[in-house]
Amino acid sequence: MKIGVIKDPKQGEARVGMTPENVKILVEAGNEVLVDDNAGAGSGFTNEQYIEAGGKIVDTDTAWTAELIVKVKEPMESEYHYFKKGQIIWGFLHLAANKACVEKMMEVGVTALSGENISINGVLELLKPMSAIAGRRAVNLGQYYLEKQHGGEGILLPGIDGVEAGTVVILGGGNAAENSADMAVGIGCHVIILEVNESRIKQLQERYKDHNVDVLVSNTENLEEKIKEADVFISTVLIPGAKPPKLVKEYMVESMKPGSVIVDIAIDQGGTVETIDKPTNHADPVFTKHGVIHYAVPNMPGATPRTATIALAKGNISFLKDVSVKGLEAALKSDESLVSGLSVYNGKVVSKALADSIDVTYTEVGDVL
Repeated sequence: MKIGVIKDPKQGEARVGMTPENVKILVEAGNEVLVDDNAGAGSGFTNEQYIEAGGKIVDTDTAWTAELIVKVKEPMESEYHYFKKGQIIWGFLHLAANKACVEKMMEVGVTALSGENISINGVLELLKPMSAIAGRRAVNLGQYYLEKQHGGEGILLPGIDGVEAGTVVILGGGNAAENSADMAVGIGCHVIILEVNESRIKQLQERYKDHNVDVLVSNTENLEEKIKEADVFISTVLIPGAKPPKLVKEYMVESMKPGSVIVDIAIDQGGTVETIDKPTNHADPVFTKHGVIHYAVPNMPGATPRTATIALAKGNISFLKDVSVKGLEAALKSDESLVSGLSVYNGKVVSKALADSIDVTYTEVGDVL
């Protein structure tokens, strides 16, 4: 199979979908790998390394001629003209927040494999390291924007001897939330986690029983009350394949401390904060509304591309190899976890969560395979 490794044009995105090691594995499996010129430069991988691995360095137009396209983020509008019937696009696509892209895929007859939705034994294994990076960065960003020169409260989030640390409130109790909590606990913050699942609440309570962490049921009453205490509020709620509801209402944001900070980790899927009506980017990452600083960058791990690329490449290689060696249909039929990442198949939306989120026709995957 001919595989194209694309240099993502999204602002601030320096990750790449394959390391040279991945390229070597796929070439040795009998594939031809076309690597977009300097696609790995932002992550510290040179053209020469890809060539040594057996890849061919080509321009963007040529890379997009491949049957299997490997990206990091969803295609940008400037890339839609590259789509061709039967082409497979792999990446962290978050299509529920991008109806125009889906409609173009449907029109052309493209197949989309959304790595962020791939579930292995109920765990979003490919998304897990990206969530960990975003969760840890969220606390660091909160510290940074709390400084007065950025319009923040002017507090040192970890505090010092004799001056207590700030409070970090986390909405959701999944992997990103746990990583945020670990970072916040590590620097001495008071942490409040709001989680809806009872068994997960018990797990988190046990994990943090010896720390200054409160784990509460996530409901409107608790959210209204605890968001007022937040110096940093981190929303981590993600519904695989679907847009999450706007749980954090504008009146709740209005009640927050002036100069506090909101970080919405799941903004790439639409986000949960009502006062964030569109994503920001790494060049212009924040805006202030109701006196509260909002950080809403959808590709947070793109700021640490070396770490993130190595992690995502370890996760995707077995799936990419299966698709390239067996062919897509055979790979899907032999691996249920790969099916969980299938959003669009030859122009048909086969993810019900996606179809419902963007109001397009849904087709059962069994009807097309």
